[in-house]
Amino acid sequence: MQYNSHDSDEILKRLFEPKPVKVKESLSELFLNRLESLEIPKTTALNIMGMSARSLDGIITGEQKMIDYTQLVKLSNFLGIQLDEVVNLYLEKVQEVHAIGLNDIVSGDLVKFINEKFDLAELRKVGLIKTLTNYTEINNSICNYFGLRSIFEYKEPNISIAFSAGKRAKSNCSLNNWIYLAEQKCIELRNPNIYNRENLIEYFPSIRWQSMDVENGLIKVIKQLFNIGITVVIVPSFPSVHVRGATFTINDKPCIALTDYVGFYPTLWFGLIHELYHVLFDWEDIKISDPHISKELGLDSISPLEKAADDFAREYLFSKSKTIESSLFINNDNLVRSYALNNNIDPSFVYVFNAYDAPKTDKYAWGRAKKHNPDIKKLKSKLQHDFENGTSFSDHIKKIRNTIYS
Repeated sequence: MQYNSHDSDEILKRLFEPKPVKVKESLSELFLNRLESLEIPKTTALNIMGMSARSLDGIITGEQKMIDYTQLVKLSNFLGIQLDEVVNLYLEKVQEVHAIGLNDIVSGDLVKFINEKFDLAELRKVGLIKTLTNYTEINNSICNYFGLRSIFEYKEPNISIAFSAGKRAKSNCSLNNWIYLAEQKCIELRNPNIYNRENLIEYFPSIRWQSMDVENGLIKVIKQLFNIGITVVIVPSFPSVHVRGATFTINDKPCIALTDYVGFYPTLWFGLIHELYHVLFDWEDIKISDPHISKELGLDSISPLEKAADDFAREYLFSKSKTIESSLFINNDNLVRSYALNNNIDPSFVYVFNAYDAPKTDKYAWGRAKKHNPDIKKLKSKLQHDFENGTSFSDHIKKIRNTIYS
C-alpha cells in the first residue's frame, strides 16, 4: 500500500494528538476532593480562604451570577489549580444553571438537525425520549445522554471500523449514534496504559474460565484488559442495529465496544473474543487505515476477515467438536452442566452453540438455550448506560471510571 505525505501527516496527527475529553470534575467535586485530601472540615477551609459559606456555595453551585473576582483567586489557591480553570468551571456552571438558549427556544435549524441525525421513533422505542413532537424535551434528553452541551456538538463518526455483525449492519442514524457513544465512552475513560500485544497473548488463556462467574467475570476481564491498554465498553443496542461489537482506535490504543443485541450471555463473550482477534491480528491495519468494514447482509455473504474472527472465537470458547459431543446428552441438564464446567465454560454456552449448529428440524434448540440463559441484568447495569434511567453521560462515566476503569 502506497502512502503519500498527506497520509503520513494524518497518521502523525492521530498518534500525537490525543482525543480531547469532555467529562470534567466540577468545582463542587474538586472542593470535596480537596477537603478529603487535607482531612479538614468545610469550616476550616472557609477560614483558610477567608470566605463565607454563602459566597463559596454561590460559586460552586453557579447560583451566584455576580461575584467578587478575588473570591475566585482564593478558591484557585485553595484548590491548587490554575485560576483560568476555576473561572471556566464557574462560568460553565453559571451557564448551566441560568442559561435560556436551546433549552427553552426551539429553532428550525435545531428541529432539522435532530431529525437528520437521530431516529426519533427508535429513541422512543428504547426509552431515551418520551415524545416525538416536543423538541425542547427531545433536545434535553439527547444532550443529557450523549454528553452534549449543545445538540450541534454531535458529529457523525467515521464508520471505518471493524464490525462484528449479526445478520446485517444497516448504515443509518442509529448505527452512527451507537458508534458515537462507543467512541465518546472510550475517550472519556482515558486509558493511561500502553498496549502491548505480548501482554494480551500472555493473558488470553485466563479469559474463558471467567465466564463461569456470570455477575463479575466479564468485569474482571475488562479490568485486566484495561490494565494492558485495551478499553472494552458495553453500549446498549438499538433494535435496528444488528451489531455484536466493533474495534477501533482512540489515542493509538485498541478500543472494543460490545452490545447485547440478542439477549444471550454467551454472545457478549463471543463478541469480545471476536474483537480481540482483530486486536491481535489486524491491529496495525486498523490503527493506520481502518480497513476492516464488515456489514453483513446475510450469513452467506460474511467476509473472510469476519469468518476468521468468528472461527477463532468459536474454537476458543466452545469448539464445534465439543458441540457435537455434548449434543448426545443435550437434554440431560446435569450432564451438560458437568461437561461445561470440565471445559471451563458456563453451561449456557453449550446450549447456545448447540442451538446455533442444530438442524432446523430441532424446534426446541433455541427454547433450551433461552431456558438456560443466565440473567445478566446486574452485569449490564454495572457497565452500560441504560437509555431510560435518566443518568447523564458525565455521571455515568464518573461512576464506571471509579468502580471499573481505574
